[in-house]
Amino acid sequence: MMRTIFPAIVAAALTMTNAAHADFASGAIKIGVLTDLSGPYEGNGGHGSVAGAQIAADEFGDKIDGTPIVIVSADHQNKPDIGVAIASRWFEVEHVDAITDLVNSGVAGAVLTVAKKDDKLLLLTGAGSETFTGKNCAPDNLVQWVYDTYAAGSAAGQAMPYLGKTWFFITADYVFGKGVQAGTTRAIEARGGKVLGSVLHPIGTSDFSSYILQAQASGADVIALANGGQDTMNAIKAAHEFGVKAKIFPGFDLTEIKAMGLANAAGTLYVAYWNPNMNDKSRAFFKEFVKRTGKPVADFQIGTYSVVHSYLLAVKATHSTDPKTVLAQMRKAKVDDAFTDNGYLRPDGRMVHDIYLLQVKTPAESHGPYDWTKVIATLPGDKVFRPIDAPGGCAALAKK
Repeated sequence: MMRTIFPAIVAAALTMTNAAHADFASGAIKIGVLTDLSGPYEGNGGHGSVAGAQIAADEFGDKIDGTPIVIVSADHQNKPDIGVAIASRWFEVEHVDAITDLVNSGVAGAVLTVAKKDDKLLLLTGAGSETFTGKNCAPDNLVQWVYDTYAAGSAAGQAMPYLGKTWFFITADYVFGKGVQAGTTRAIEARGGKVLGSVLHPIGTSDFSSYILQAQASGADVIALANGGQDTMNAIKAAHEFGVKAKIFPGFDLTEIKAMGLANAAGTLYVAYWNPNMNDKSRAFFKEFVKRTGKPVADFQIGTYSVVHSYLLAVKATHSTDPKTVLAQMRKAKVDDAFTDNGYLRPDGRMVHDIYLLQVKTPAESHGPYDWTKVIATLPGDKVFRPIDAPGGCAALAKK
């Protein structure tokens, strides 16, 4: 009897082992970090996002089931056509399984078309247009991990008691900037606030003088900067030069604070999608990131770590890189890592987590390297991200 059962057990074990490796046919689990490596958003994503993805891979020993995890990277230069060319080569020639970061919503939208055609997965961290979980959602091919323009607007509305009721926007003239302005306008008007005016600027603007003067002349309580990276820093510097008394409400993170210095950034209130002092995991990640890069970590960069870590956990659990299989597993698991301790992935691709209203400390308040911010308020994720059944949600999900 035992002689009959034992070969059957061995055969079953071999079958399971072969199945475990069946979806790793290319000989590697490949993740591409497609980002801005040389332009205005390099500090927010860029090489730091590559480092974040590599830290996640290293935590798995750079292998799953004996199959190596390979992180590759490329610069899309904030140009959709370049992003599409790289993504096509990665997916169709180099057998990349998933692409992360993107950092530019226009590029991400173009690359999503390729991902759907090739049945691959996008792990968005820096691309923030709310349409990625709305009219352009792709439940089988996309997650949006860190933030979106809807949440940015909702958070600004909740921050109104700390800011003011009248607003003027200085907005980057592309999908992200316009989305932030629209979402924020919706939120502040719903709470009795008013937008007094707005002005658009091209990406990579060096001189914000005319824009700041228009904003100052409006008499608004708040000058909202619906831009990012170097554009944000240049606008804040111009505001300081003109002695603007209105509160400046930027899209901000630790990389901008470091670049500007506490003396220039002190007192600035901003929405953050990660709290560096959240717990021991966040502090340990910060320390490791600084060790590797010599720089503080930005929200998109730790977000890239988090989404790659969650992706790899799902790949390990399912022995698969098939997007539908991996996404189904990711939706089952709570996200508890250095980025968030209470995140969860919805069917529309939105990862819901708490976000924060932070204020930059003065030099006198800071007690050491990178002790730059304090939490003013914690904003629960289910209050700031668009409800899954709200107008403007994922039409493709509704058809399933």
